[in-house]
Amino acid sequence: MATTLEELERRLAAVEQEIARLKQQLPPPPVIAETPRERGARLLRNEPPAPGQAEATWAATLKEMGIEGKPIGPEKVQQMIAACGFNPEDNEFSRGIIEMREE
Repeated sequence: MATTLEELERRLAAVEQEIARLKQQLPPPPVIAETPRERGARLLRNEPPAPGQAEATWAATLKEMGIEGKPIGPEKVQQMIAACGFNPEDNEFSRGIIEMREE
């Protein structure tokens, strides 16, 4: 059975409505001051980013990944790892790599 023009128009309208509905569910894109074309041209000229551009891009990236708050120092990370029961003197990770090499 051949598809009629009216059927194609109806199906296309349904697809367009579905796309519009899905677009409404997407989060807004991060605000970036320069376009990809402008960034490419700047990189080809070996120019540094505009003042604040790198910070804005980094902040947008962290927000997109859901990372919030201030960073903690390496000492705090080591304390947290130790609190989970990991002993840094065991060298378990290094031993695992050595064992894999010897296989």
